[in-house]
Amino acid sequence: MLSTAKSRPLSGNDFIAYLKHKQFSQRSLETSQRIINNYLQWVTKENLEPEAVTYQDLLEFMKHGRKTGKSPRTIQHYLNTVRHYYDHLIKAQAITTNPVHGIEVKGIKQKTLYPILTAHELHTLYHHYPNDTYRDKRNKILLGLLVYQGLRTEELARMTTKEINLREGKLDILGSKKHNGRSLQLESHQVLDLYDYLLQVRPALLQMPPKRHYQTRIATEQLFIAEGGHCHSLHNLMTQVKRKVRAINPSVTCAQQIRASVITKWVKKYPLRKAQYLAGHRYISSTENYLRNDIEGLQEELNRYHPLN
Repeated sequence: MLSTAKSRPLSGNDFIAYLKHKQFSQRSLETSQRIINNYLQWVTKENLEPEAVTYQDLLEFMKHGRKTGKSPRTIQHYLNTVRHYYDHLIKAQAITTNPVHGIEVKGIKQKTLYPILTAHELHTLYHHYPNDTYRDKRNKILLGLLVYQGLRTEELARMTTKEINLREGKLDILGSKKHNGRSLQLESHQVLDLYDYLLQVRPALLQMPPKRHYQTRIATEQLFIAEGGHCHSLHNLMTQVKRKVRAINPSVTCAQQIRASVITKWVKKYPLRKAQYLAGHRYISSTENYLRNDIEGLQEELNRYHPLN
């Protein structure tokens, strides 16, 4: 049963103002307005109070959606908006619990969702990573740019030494057709590690004989290189990183999981527009997708699929 803290109805307009404050895109605002109006009309028709809706009521709402011809994916989209609506009521102290949490629509091909790592777990990956060899030092730099700046693997692959600004402690990421460029702050320990890498480790790797006998040393501005300056693919380096990272935390599966964890942290910490900038998303709707990655409750949600008959 949904418990109430204050018995006062809140309008759909209040909800839209709440989403505006969270910096939702105009398109998302318009869609949310339409969805929540439909939901509140259904609540009124069923002689319910929005603040007193229960889990069972929401299952009936889902059944109503199926009967009116809505697809499982559309119903899930409705539920996501209603979930935000009740988060809004909690913030307004109209209720104390959200009846939508944990409800998913059965029958949808779900995107792969990774276990979200906490800030402490991300920090541990970096600081427990070995630092013994030149390869380890290079790979730790690579891992740090995943853990603290949430870079994409393709951004890491094309990064050059020119994008590193140690004097200002910043990293300049070039944009592409799909992604926005941005300037990201480096952690202080990253600046020190990068200084060592650029002045000692990378020059040493350049002077080493290439691993393949038919290769010769090459001069390159690419940031992450193998022996002799060669590094045709970041895949080999990422394989090395993944093997040692999993020894630290077996729940880590891939670089995309680390990036998703970093963006989820940003979305909870910063306004949506700032999180969009840090992530390099061209569209804010891409950033909005991470709003449902509730760090405290995601693992429970992933395994709760409630039937819709």
